[in-house]
Amino acid sequence: MKFYKIDISHKDIFDNYFAEFEPEIADLTFTNLFMWDPFYDIHFTEEDGFLLIMAKPYNQPPFLHGPVGKDLNKLPVVIEKARKYFESEGYSFMIKRASKKTVDMLSECGLKFEGIFERDLSDYVYRVEDLVQLKGKKYHSKKNHINKFLRLYSDRYEWKKIDEEIVKLCWDFECEWYEKRNGKEDIGLTFEKMAIERAIKNFDKLSYKGMVIFIDGRIKAFTFGEPLNKNTVVIHVEKADPDVEGLYAFVNQKFLAEFWQDFEFVNREEDLGKEGIRKAKMSYHPFKFAEKFTILFD
Repeated sequence: MKFYKIDISHKDIFDNYFAEFEPEIADLTFTNLFMWDPFYDIHFTEEDGFLLIMAKPYNQPPFLHGPVGKDLNKLPVVIEKARKYFESEGYSFMIKRASKKTVDMLSECGLKFEGIFERDLSDYVYRVEDLVQLKGKKYHSKKNHINKFLRLYSDRYEWKKIDEEIVKLCWDFECEWYEKRNGKEDIGLTFEKMAIERAIKNFDKLSYKGMVIFIDGRIKAFTFGEPLNKNTVVIHVEKADPDVEGLYAFVNQKFLAEFWQDFEFVNREEDLGKEGIRKAKMSYHPFKFAEKFTILFD
């Protein structure tokens, strides 16, 4: 078994596997894997009809993503080959960030393992209709934020679809955003900046769509996402100037309304156990979670 370093030229390989597998978690898109490669150091191989994705994250032990494929008869053999590879490299074998679908597949083919639920890594999934319409008391504060934004900026803002020229402005805004937060002191923000840079520089080769908000001619927010499966869109990035009241709420709603109303669900990724992110994501009342697990084998 030989693993290869992920590169933009491998996009079609990943996309073909994902299209057949129909993943539920945000991890399993080529855009996500490619843009976060500076942190995760992604490698992959194809084995017996499965795509195997290995990560060697910064300051953390290597792990395997859930195998991407459907042949349950071959899955035990694929797992054993991967286990032997990990052990030959001196690594402990584990699968991390595995979806419920992966857990069910491993169970169906009779493998013995321990599945540990990872709340901090599980993705928040919402109904697109809920986040566009914001009906009912539970969304009252969100509507207030948006109305406040519109009162202040209705004649001063415009939105545009990201294209090859506008995407360059997104990078300028990300650099400003990073500096305002003293990003050099935060390793997480530094890796996030590197991830966004990879996505922006490869805009013409990746599959995402994006939107930018200008206020008085200056970029104040951008976001981008793409289909995750037939009924779910995933939002990869959402950045806004926090000094513009109501802008985050407006961007969230506007992007879905203009681009993704043909989809039933939106996956807005994980909170990583960070209290502020969790509070913000819970405030939108998730419909469900795309659960993730760490899998340890006997």
